[in-house]
Amino acid sequence: MIRSFFLRHVIARTFFVRSNLHLALIILALTSGCSIIQPTPTPTATYTPLPTLTPTRGPSPTPTRTSTRTPTPTITATPTSTATPTITSTPTPFPRPTGKITRVDTKFRSTLLQEDRKILIYLPPGYNTQTTRRYPVLYMLHGYGGFNLTNTTEWEQWGLQTNAEQMMVSGEIQPMIIVQPTGYMADGQPSYFFNHGPGTDGKRWGDYIWQDVVNYVDANYRTLPRRESRAIGGFSLGGQGALSLALTQPQVFKIVGAHSPSFRGADGSIPYINDWNWFNQFDPIWLVRYTDNARGLTLWIDVAYGDDKVRDCGEGSDRCVMAFHNLLVSKNIPHEWRDTWSGNHEGYNYWGPHIPDYLRWYSSRLVGQ
Repeated sequence: MIRSFFLRHVIARTFFVRSNLHLALIILALTSGCSIIQPTPTPTATYTPLPTLTPTRGPSPTPTRTSTRTPTPTITATPTSTATPTITSTPTPFPRPTGKITRVDTKFRSTLLQEDRKILIYLPPGYNTQTTRRYPVLYMLHGYGGFNLTNTTEWEQWGLQTNAEQMMVSGEIQPMIIVQPTGYMADGQPSYFFNHGPGTDGKRWGDYIWQDVVNYVDANYRTLPRRESRAIGGFSLGGQGALSLALTQPQVFKIVGAHSPSFRGADGSIPYINDWNWFNQFDPIWLVRYTDNARGLTLWIDVAYGDDKVRDCGEGSDRCVMAFHNLLVSKNIPHEWRDTWSGNHEGYNYWGPHIPDYLRWYSSRLVGQ
């Protein structure tokens, strides 16, 4: 009996040891397999500063516009008092140009709008003699009545051509090509330089500027086709358009100037700005608040001290220049800021006299040859 008990004990222990050994081998095999099969690393997300190159019809999948209907928080910002920068001289193989601006008043075919569009171009002094030189380009947008004139623009009437020519010949600014496209529709009303949304004519007036106009100028003139050598600016309605285009297409424009910009919204007063979710993707306020695109731009904002149109907001509104400046300050976005110059929302006593200031700044920021 004792012998039988002992044999059963030995057999059971042997079975236990073998079972544990078998289990250990299974665990070893499994753990060895895990060491070979590595998890796929999570790719690092890269930021592309383009909200929508070709907006789709219908509501945008972006957040609703509840946040931008609230008043902008009050921020005390110290006005910038630095002098308008002058151009820094850099070595160039080209002598200082002489002569006059070549004024090109022409039309070109817009493939996006499927119509001929008027465009005014200033070729700098020396363009026709220094034939190997390429130039940076400044695109200047008009305001509400800025191109609804016969064979001229408000910028031109206020002295843009005269000032640019004198300052280029004297060496105060570098030679550059200056382009003034028209954003007026066939009925004489402004397009507001953004793509029209659902329930409207659907015209792509923003894409027309950054695609058709820029491509036409680059294809037909000796430009430097890169963002560092492109600036876009405008006054009033055109100031909002310039901000919108630079903020949505920072790969095209690096430098942007907004001179007393208006900040219209989808409040129903303008037929083509009739949907907040659509307009968000073009609205400078929304784009600064919810994207980082402004951080890659070189910005200028100015408004007259006596401007009673766009300088200050009404109660409960954030649609004014001061609120936009405060938003940039709150986001720590660097920008040139001028709000102490006298004048009002008018060309002959404000924008016109400051054309030399604008040209100096654009020239000092554009990368030339």
